[in-house]
Amino acid sequence: MERTESTVVQVAPDYENSKIKEMEMFGWNLQGRQEIHEEGEAYGRPSYLSSSTYVVKTTVKHYVKLHFIRSLSLPNLDKIKQIESEYFSLPFPIPPSLKWPVILLGIGILTLIGVLTGDKNLIPGSIFFLAVGGFWLNSRIKKRKVAMEKCAQSARRMDELKSQLQALLT
Repeated sequence: MERTESTVVQVAPDYENSKIKEMEMFGWNLQGRQEIHEEGEAYGRPSYLSSSTYVVKTTVKHYVKLHFIRSLSLPNLDKIKQIESEYFSLPFPIPPSLKWPVILLGIGILTLIGVLTGDKNLIPGSIFFLAVGGFWLNSRIKKRKVAMEKCAQSARRMDELKSQLQALLT
């Protein structure tokens, strides 16, 4: 009997086929699947970046457990494991939300409208909300840019690792 190793991965149902193909790149074969209808963590694509090539781990109420096996006699297994380890450990930070800074700016704009209609008591509040909201929005935009650049770097590295893997398997 052939010696094998196994692993179990939890994924969102709409990401199941993509994950199976991804695991097959590393020599894994699907042994079984199980649908779970309770809250748990699973891999799935972020909805705000639907064109993205990376995934995030998220809490869902419905997910699929995929059980994979791989032969220990697979050629170049040590190199495949090394590539696989780097591939799955690449960082994909989630960009921070702009929601609250925009809300503060909105409040500042509304109080500024109040100032323009003649209520001079709203000037300090307007300045406060505009300053804090503007500063916070600027900070969040910078952090988003850094996170997106890191995601792009990781996606490029994933492509490089896929190329190395394909060269090993051919």
